[in-house]
Amino acid sequence: MTQLPNDDSDLINFLCQHCPEVPPASPDLEHQILQQLKTSPQAPLRHYSSLRLILPVAAGLVAAIVGYRAFIPTQPSPAELATLETFIESNWQGTVSNEHLESDVWHFTDSDTE
Repeated sequence: MTQLPNDDSDLINFLCQHCPEVPPASPDLEHQILQQLKTSPQAPLRHYSSLRLILPVAAGLVAAIVGYRAFIPTQPSPAELATLETFIESNWQGTVSNEHLESDVWHFTDSDTE
């Protein structure tokens, strides 16, 4: 327990002088307390019902199934596949042709040009 600072010595002296006497405890006080505890009705322990345990698990499973189904991509149509194939072919041809070997970046980093 933290001690209060001794800032107000008048108050401390007053309280020390007028402090009441602590009454003596009865010799069988402990026995009385234990008897009251034994005779008092105890609150029953709360047991969680199976519904409280099953409901969150079931909700999680439903959410997982719905979420999984939402992330399955749909099959592209033949027109979309043809467009994608054309796009990939045109980009592939552009990456392997010789016209792109001398890029702007190479010109800026080449030390012999000037």
